[in-house]
Amino acid sequence: MTDNEFFKSDVVKDEVEQIQECYTELLKMSAGLKEFDPEQRLEHVEKTLELIAKQKVFYSRLALASHGIDPTDENDNEAKYVKDRIDLLSQEYSGGLNLMMILQTMENKLLVWRKELRDAKS
Repeated sequence: MTDNEFFKSDVVKDEVEQIQECYTELLKMSAGLKEFDPEQRLEHVEKTLELIAKQKVFYSRLALASHGIDPTDENDNEAKYVKDRIDLLSQEYSGGLNLMMILQTMENKLLVWRKELRDAKS
């Protein structure tokens, strides 16, 4: 599969759409975050974990598609270019971490918060 096919894939298009929808829902939820009760905070944490999971799957798929690219073929570099840009920006804004490390760190923190919120409900 060439890169152009990667971004035209129905699976990839669907994943990108799901990520965007999840992100939009999360933004709407975040408007009153300071006033959230514990149940609303838990819902926000769950939605954020969902977004992270979707991002991890997409990035993994992108990383796989970017391997085995013919560097001399201009039409065969789109997935690699996008992955390289994500990697560069991730490293620049995180002090050297790659996107998967950033997402895992975020997920770990959210899992602790989720446990604390669940424990507080009990």
